[in-house]
Amino acid sequence: MIGSEKKSEVENSRHSSIEDGGNLLYIAIEERNWKSALSRMQHSPHEVSTFVYRVDPNSRRSKFKRRLLPLHCVCMRRPPSLIVSALLASYPQAVEVKCDGKLPLHFAVKYGASLEAIQMLVIAFPNALKMVDSSGKNPMTIFGENKEKWKTKEKKDSIKRLLKEGVNAVIMDESVAGTKSFKSEMGVADDDDAMEEEKDMLTTLNEEGWKTAGLAIIVVGASGDLAKKKTYPSLLYLFNDDLLPEDTIICGYARSQMSHEDLRNKLRPFLEKTKCDGDVISKFLSMCYYSKGASYGDADAFKRINDHVSSHEAKFPKKLEHNRLFYFAIPPNVFAETGVAIKKTCMASKGWTRLIVEKPFGRDLKSCEDMLASLSNEFDESQMFRIDHYLGKEMVQNLLILRFGNLWFERMWNRDNIQCVILTFKEPFGTDGRGGYFDNYGIIRDIIQNHLLQVMTLLAMEAPTRATGPEAGENIRNAKVQVLNAISPVTLDECVLGQYEGYTDDETIKNKNTNTPTFAVARVFVNTPRWAGVPFIFKAGKALNERKAEMRIQFKDAPAATFLFDDNCPRNELVIRMQPHEAIYMKTNVKAPGFSGKPVQAELEVNYEERFFHSGGKAGSNPDAYTRLILDVLRGRSATFVREDELRRSWEIWTPLLHKIERENIQPVIYKQGSRGPVEADIFIEEKAGYKRNVNYTVADDNDDNGSASA
Repeated sequence: MIGSEKKSEVENSRHSSIEDGGNLLYIAIEERNWKSALSRMQHSPHEVSTFVYRVDPNSRRSKFKRRLLPLHCVCMRRPPSLIVSALLASYPQAVEVKCDGKLPLHFAVKYGASLEAIQMLVIAFPNALKMVDSSGKNPMTIFGENKEKWKTKEKKDSIKRLLKEGVNAVIMDESVAGTKSFKSEMGVADDDDAMEEEKDMLTTLNEEGWKTAGLAIIVVGASGDLAKKKTYPSLLYLFNDDLLPEDTIICGYARSQMSHEDLRNKLRPFLEKTKCDGDVISKFLSMCYYSKGASYGDADAFKRINDHVSSHEAKFPKKLEHNRLFYFAIPPNVFAETGVAIKKTCMASKGWTRLIVEKPFGRDLKSCEDMLASLSNEFDESQMFRIDHYLGKEMVQNLLILRFGNLWFERMWNRDNIQCVILTFKEPFGTDGRGGYFDNYGIIRDIIQNHLLQVMTLLAMEAPTRATGPEAGENIRNAKVQVLNAISPVTLDECVLGQYEGYTDDETIKNKNTNTPTFAVARVFVNTPRWAGVPFIFKAGKALNERKAEMRIQFKDAPAATFLFDDNCPRNELVIRMQPHEAIYMKTNVKAPGFSGKPVQAELEVNYEERFFHSGGKAGSNPDAYTRLILDVLRGRSATFVREDELRRSWEIWTPLLHKIERENIQPVIYKQGSRGPVEADIFIEEKAGYKRNVNYTVADDNDDNGSASA
């Protein structure tokens, strides 16, 4: 029993008041993200002694709460012995405290902890071997009921002897001391045997817990184009790279009449385009099933899916959790009824339930709020992952490290050095039969309000407190919202609208007098001390002269450079190309070759295709955006997804302009297909952003605006 002094210490321990999450150390433990857990112990040591209250899902009393310490939580999740050792060192009293009527040793034996972890608990509190839990069972009895959780007879015999003989049975070798456990369980390699990057990734994922748990993926809208062209191919990539849990099941749901084999036959042509091996595709398809419903809110149909998934989960009783991921490849107008049916019949009973939601997220502020309300009635924010595939692009995901991992970036990333920032999206084709959909949205809603604005927030935001670990998602999204809050709503005089010739020739466009813009340039300001007065330009259009998406930062003139060199000295530019051919290059002034002393521009460049993806690695080493984002959902990483308040604020910025265009029938400027867009747009950028083109600049390849320096 703990003495009065220890009792007092425990009673004075902190208590977490976050009912649905607990503190960040608890969240890291719950997700088995052991590296993050170690980081929390170091940076927030008070959390080691903080009680967390959790509603017990197994209790008939729905408001009954379990009071747990981190050590007790860890012992329920088969922890590395290093984690147990760190918690014992940080708060040794915890080993003697009963939570939910059980000591840490009771939890460890019940949930199949390692021999090393159990030994540490026995050494720290030998009397625990004689103590019973709230059911009157001692550790040996609990072991007898759960011994199938250890696979080998040797392990079972060692644990049985340990529980019988106590510290006399402790095995004193290097693995118990923690060296071998640290390297194998925490993913740290020997100095002379460094692990390859790919193995590091797999090791990290295995540490996070979900990779060894069960997983069911339900693709809602499985018969649609999005599912066939994006969702299933991305899941195949994850499967091919061993990034899905073993024994994963994928259930497709739609209203079409199909069998399992019909779905597989429809998917195969799209999967074959991935260039994955045919045997891999066949094995993947064997995991895919199909279920039909009368509607997307058909509760009986989702009950059948639940029965199918539950019977699959029952085949793997040793798995501690069985998680469920729902991918909404469906229109927003059926989100609400689908969410109600899932919440009523198909939630995970022993693990997390998460939803991936596709855009469009409304078409103005009011419709966005209606859409948010339709799902928030059934699911909390931590369960919803609103996907914007631009946040999964390599160059966009690179921004945090590029900005905050390089000393020189921070020194020049401000209003003193930057003239303007231009974010560009260009497509060389028109609506191509999708005009009926596009005409209801237009280029601002389709590209600028979501994709380009999201990229802009990452360019402009302040450094988050943490960029990795369980708290990183909220930190990063908080920083993005601060940027959005500093932007005023866009007005008509701050933009140029265009429409390409022949737009209404698309047969799917019913309104032949439509004023929907297929091109737009708009200017905003971020009213913060860092960015005050710096123009941010959004430029997006269809049927233009090339395919390109990039971030272009033009710096101010080098002081006195024209006087020094008696010649025009072009401005430096940093260009981050998102597509095609990902690259980062700085347009830098150098001396012209030969006898001339004239300054000319050349590139300091990192071409990702040449530098990283053609180095002998296997195909798929640069995964597409959807593949990255689905993996982030599985890992519980929220930073690359759009939060509710981000959505609201983005629509507050653009809704007044969109309503004015529609209400007053503002006519766009007509431009030729295959051109750079309206001439007025180039004039707007030069005048409103102070952008200076270097007309003499040429590049070594043809990927930069056909050899010109323009945005």
